[in-house]
Parts: sequence; structure tokens; C-alpha cells
Amino acid sequence: MDSRNFSGPPKPDSGPGSAGGLRLLRVEGDGVARGNAHGEEFRDLIGDAMERWRESLALRENMAAKEYIEDFLSSTGFAASAKELSPDLFGEVEGIAAGSGQPFHDVLVYNLMDEEWRYERDPNIGCSTIGTFIQDGGKNTATAVLGQNMDLPAAMGGSQIVLQIESGDGPDQIVLSGAGMIGLLGVNAAGLAVCVNTLRALPAATEGLPVAFVIRELLLRRDAAAASDYLASIPHASGQHYTLGDPMGIRGYECSSEGCVAGPASRNLLHTNHILWSPYEDDANQGLHAFEAHGTHTRMSGLQGGLDQIRSLGDMQRLLSATDNGLCVLPTPARPAETFCAAEFLLTAPPVVRIAPGRPDQTRWHTIAWNDAGNLRGGAN
Repeated sequence: MDSRNFSGPPKPDSGPGSAGGLRLLRVEGDGVARGNAHGEEFRDLIGDAMERWRESLALRENMAAKEYIEDFLSSTGFAASAKELSPDLFGEVEGIAAGSGQPFHDVLVYNLMDEEWRYERDPNIGCSTIGTFIQDGGKNTATAVLGQNMDLPAAMGGSQIVLQIESGDGPDQIVLSGAGMIGLLGVNAAGLAVCVNTLRALPAATEGLPVAFVIRELLLRRDAAAASDYLASIPHASGQHYTLGDPMGIRGYECSSEGCVAGPASRNLLHTNHILWSPYEDDANQGLHAFEAHGTHTRMSGLQGGLDQIRSLGDMQRLLSATDNGLCVLPTPARPAETFCAAEFLLTAPPVVRIAPGRPDQTRWHTIAWNDAGNLRGGAN
């Protein structure tokens, strides 16, 4: 994002659906119903976030945001792919637009974040993911734990929400997101978690299923095996690393328009924003040096240096909240991005879900509860 924009909005501690700084909304029904509830509940938050986004587009592109949005949609097939391959989630985007009173095309492109970044070849992006095993209380066996820092433009700060999705046919889900967006990362009651890292160096397309839709579709699956089969079955719009974790373990997949490549089987998984194992590479990318602006190798070193510290639940909070190793990203004039939210998932069934709905060095971490059957209940504690 262009540093001319603004440092970011104020970050309120209260608002619709807020509990101690956590904006949480439980939704159910089909996609349109879920989206309508989301849009209506967070109408003002969505309006503020999208107005800042439109201002940033106009500054960056030197044209009216409406014109850019229409050019982007007419130049790509992402909308058609999403409607065909994920009609229920496409309906959820329609519902968000209707419920919030925002133009549908604006909300749609807002949800095509990775695809729009790639369209503009924006390097100011990044995320950090770490997975390993820990001793879970008094149990004799180790339990998989997966964590992530999600780094986004600083201007998006203050729009963090959590969706508790009551699913009819599949497992219930807890999804971290921004107001107006269908999801950024999440976990379901069966113990399947999905974290992501954008990979600009992988080939992309002007059609295929966009990342946000892939994330939510994966969370409809009950285990990592079914989720990995799904990843292999769809055309991908963007280069992306998907981490799939369940009670059996954690595995990474580097996916692009050329296909998905599974990473090596291991007890540990570390990933930032450069290719680790995929043989595919975008011929037009500027080489690994182009990604140093967002510190992908620095953050990888931070993960490697902190891996041995992950021995019990809560240890990821300390690692992901650290600013001295680059993992908790702070905005600068050269790179106006910051860590938008963080999560730690203990992959039992149902999992233990701990999140920071904001920069993790400044934000209270919350535990989101399930009941004994793996259904949603309560809120934060």
C-alpha cells in the first residue's frame, strides 16, 4: 500500500458484537443469510474500512476507485470462477454487500485481496506460520499446535472480527477476518485448521478460485486428508501456501496456477513468503531480492530461532508477539503494513482456539469456546 495513504484508523475497544475488544458474530444458514447477518451487524465498520480502502486505491492508481474496480473485474475471471466453484460463499459476499449497503462489486474485490495484490504486483505483504507438537497437559502423547501472524496494510487496522459459523452439514468453524471479508484463516470443530502465506513468486492466473474462497471451502472438510484432496482438485487463482493441520499432524502445500505441491512430512512446519519446495516460479517475478522489503527471510529466521521455545500452550503467543525478531510487524513509512491478527490453535477435536484480534504485542489474547459436542457456545474468556 502506498505510504501516502494514512497511518491507519483508530482502533476501538468496543463496537457492534464487541466483548473486551473482540468483535464476534455467530452466523448460520446459507451463504446469503450469513452474509446479511455479517453486513448488518458490522455495517458501520465495513463502511469505514471500505472507504479507507477506496481512498487507497484512488491514490495508488491515480483514478477513481469505481473505475479501477470495474477495470479489475472486467480484466479477470475471478468473479465467474468463484460463482461457479463456490456458489454458497459467493452468495455470502452478496449478502455482506446487501446487509452493509455497500456496492456488490466493491465488496467482491475487497474479498479478492490476494488476487488484487498480485494484479498490481504489490510487495508490501507478508505472513508468518509455525506448526509443531507440544505436550498437552498431562497426556503422554504430543499434540499438534499451529500458529500464525497475519500481516496486512496498516489502514485495515481496527476492522478485525471473528465469525463463529454454525454449519448445517459440516463442522462448525471459527474464522478470523476483517469486517466485510469472508475470512483470512480459521479452524473447525473437527480439529482442522487452515493458515496461509501469500507466495508472489509462484505463477498466478486471471481466473481460478480466489484465496479467501479456498480457505473457507477447506474449513468445510473434516480432516487434512480431505482438505488436501480439495486443494489438488481446484484451479488456483493465486500463488499461496496453505498450511493444513489436524490432530494427526501438520502439512504445507504451495499452490499456484500450475498446481499444488506438498511440502516434506515433518513434525515442524515454518513458512513465510518465499518458495520453499515448489518447482514452479513466475518468470516475471523480480527474484527473491524483491521480497526483502517485507522481511520474509528475517521472519523465517525468527521462526527458526523460536521453534525450540514452543513447548506448551501459550508459548506461540510470546513468539508471535515479539517485535525484536520481525515476527510482529510494525508499520514504517516505507512499508505501511502491520500484523493484523494472530492465532494459536491446539489441534484437539474440538481444538483450543486462542486469538489476538489486532497486533499481538498490543492486543489481549482471547480463547473462543466450543461445547463438549464441538458446537459453538459462549464467546471470549
